[in-house]
Amino acid sequence: MRRALIVDDDRIHAHMLVEGLFEWGVPADAAGGVAEALSSLRARQHGLVVSDVRMDDGDGFDLLAALRTEGILVPVILMSSFGTGGTHGRAMAAGAFAYLTKPFPLHELLALVENAFGEYASSKVR
Repeated sequence: MRRALIVDDDRIHAHMLVEGLFEWGVPADAAGGVAEALSSLRARQHGLVVSDVRMDDGDGFDLLAALRTEGILVPVILMSSFGTGGTHGRAMAAGAFAYLTKPFPLHELLALVENAFGEYASSKVR
């Protein structure tokens, strides 16, 4: 499924990413936090999740763990304005596909999205 879910409590940033991906031919939906993301993922198939690390109702690590617990095996790209080497390492150790520090150019996200779709399609995870 070539559809992304953007999870960010900053609705303006989430909308910007949804629109940017759409312009590049990747349909996307937005969720404002962990609970909304899980509900959206249960209701509609998504092939990728791009999630902020810090949100009002939890964090990207909580979301990543919940996805794995529920057997939703999609690549997850974590992003944060508070990027440190430790956060990047923790993201990768937790099973994230990639980690981005905000702000980032949209083409950088798109390259990761394309790589994630390609890698996971070829391994037939889902």
